[in-house]
Amino acid sequence: MKIILKTVVLLISLLLIYGSLMIGLSELGGEVVTLIRPEPDGNSKIRVWIVDQDQSSWIEHGDEESFWIKQLEKDNKIVIIRNHQEKKYIASIDKSSHDFYHSLRREKYGLADRMLDALSFGATSRQNCTGVPVLLKKYSK
Repeated sequence: MKIILKTVVLLISLLLIYGSLMIGLSELGGEVVTLIRPEPDGNSKIRVWIVDQDQSSWIEHGDEESFWIKQLEKDNKIVIIRNHQEKKYIASIDKSSHDFYHSLRREKYGLADRMLDALSFGATSRQNCTGVPVLLKKYSK
């Protein structure tokens, strides 16, 4: 009975360590912004990594079937909270920048990006990622 209890405690401990590493790397691995995205029952706030090049920014959260990605066709304005400030952007799906986005992400987030890739067994890698890059342009009235 003691062996079973020790095994269960060990497995739970490993799961807690794994979860803590995933969350810690995601949140502490570099700049994290808050995406306010539309959902069927209102808006939700999601923490995401962001990359920049020249006057453009990209995020990646969700695939082509994600509600908020589909909503961009109807309303392409989104809000990002960056540096404690809400900023409005015009967002567009940018599938052609998938490899570019991953290169920028690897450059910006380095070790955290590599470790998350390893901990997710390659699911977040450029080759296996099913996410859709979203191009952000600053919104001006």
